[in-house]
Amino acid sequence: MRKKITKFLAGISVAILAVTVLNLPKKHIAAAGLSVSCSSSTIYVGDTVTFTVSVSGGAGMVAVSGAANDSDWFENNSRSYTVKGTSAGSLSVYASGTIADFNTEKDQSLSSSCTVVVKERSKPSNNNNNNSSNSGNNDTSQNNNDDYNNAPSNNDTPKNEPSNKTEKPKEEEKKNKDSSLKSLSVSEGKLSPAFQAGTTSYKVDLPGSVDTLKVSAAANNSKASLSGIGKKKLKPGNNTIQVICTAENGTSTTYTIKVHVDEKPLVYVNYQGKILGVSRSAAKLSKKLFEETKLTIDGKVVPAWTNKSLHMTLLYLENDDKKDFYFYDTDKKEVTSIYRPMGLLGENIAIIDVPKALQKRTGMVFTTVKVDGKELLGWTYQDKAFADYALLYVMNDAGDKVYYQYEKTGNTLQRYAGGAAITQNAYEKLLKAHEEETKQLKLIVYGLCALSAILFLAILIICIKKRKPKHFNKIDVKGKPLSKSAEIEHESLVKMQQEDGENF
Repeated sequence: MRKKITKFLAGISVAILAVTVLNLPKKHIAAAGLSVSCSSSTIYVGDTVTFTVSVSGGAGMVAVSGAANDSDWFENNSRSYTVKGTSAGSLSVYASGTIADFNTEKDQSLSSSCTVVVKERSKPSNNNNNNSSNSGNNDTSQNNNDDYNNAPSNNDTPKNEPSNKTEKPKEEEKKNKDSSLKSLSVSEGKLSPAFQAGTTSYKVDLPGSVDTLKVSAAANNSKASLSGIGKKKLKPGNNTIQVICTAENGTSTTYTIKVHVDEKPLVYVNYQGKILGVSRSAAKLSKKLFEETKLTIDGKVVPAWTNKSLHMTLLYLENDDKKDFYFYDTDKKEVTSIYRPMGLLGENIAIIDVPKALQKRTGMVFTTVKVDGKELLGWTYQDKAFADYALLYVMNDAGDKVYYQYEKTGNTLQRYAGGAAITQNAYEKLLKAHEEETKQLKLIVYGLCALSAILFLAILIICIKKRKPKHFNKIDVKGKPLSKSAEIEHESLVKMQQEDGENF
């Protein structure tokens, strides 16, 4: 019995687990999208309809035209536009723009539209004459009035209208369908090719000093509407402007102008004898260290990045299509070093210039070092036993200038503590040499001690010898034998000297 209960409970547990797994939410990564939706597909004259423009999975500048006109930045959000139907026909809203996909980080040119049919309200039939001729039929007159009062209000939708009143009004067939332009022009540069109503794509090349462009156009039909005209802000490089002409019947034609603004630098600086231009291309840095700002150089405002706490300023400079960040001294007004942020073997670092005073290191060669497929300035060891080691001088993500040691065989990078890389064989040789030096030093010390002892004994002997008494011969100065009295005196003197020597 107990086994049956256990099996029953185990079966229920497995079933619950299976249901739970099957109902887990699936991860779905949606691509960037742009859409336009309508609150209703059909309205009556005098009613309003809401158009909703939505951007999902990305961000970018979106141009809204047609029944609603707008141009704004969308970032995974929506915006609604309420439009009133003033006459029978149709209302259309168009949206287009370049959207950066959050997943792929690539730009996509997207567009969408939505159209709403606007209808005339059906008028009640005139039964006044029938009522006057048939004055006695009051019930019929009352019913007709009730029908009039029950006609749809401004807020009723067409689906509430009887089926015999949903037919397309004949007046709509007479709406003008001309959506062509009569003229199109720009305030700077020239359209290429020259404007023609049947040509919908144009190009304009502008110098780098131009940052705005005014687009003018006129519709071929006076009842058509225009969007996308007026003053446009330009960025260096490629810009796309769309002018949409919408005919009276709702059809439209889009005229595209591709504007290229010269990206060449307008301001130049000197760096180690090279002329570098302040790049006008978009550049981004981690906000952990730097924030974007503006800087004036040679009377012109240029983009810059600063770290106020570390007193650092960066410029984005280019030379022969190669672009990098550089440190800029705002006091001396000069470029001081390169700053190239990168991820290297799990470390967030930035390549910087190595000062000349640090380039010479004992036992090492200053050269180009290849680390994880990237080339950096650093040092290699002259000793072939350390061929797999290299030293780098970089800036970490805290803004500190530090040394990193790279080991080739393990492809590892670590902070350098100041000790030289060494193998076991090299360590044993170094230890043996140290022992030999110690042995030689001991021999020298012992020799000096022995020599010092000998010198001390020699000095002592010399001192003793100098204090020995002098012995007098028993002859006088002239070499003749002494007399008896002189000999007695001589012996007395010798005896006194001997006594003095013993006392000493």
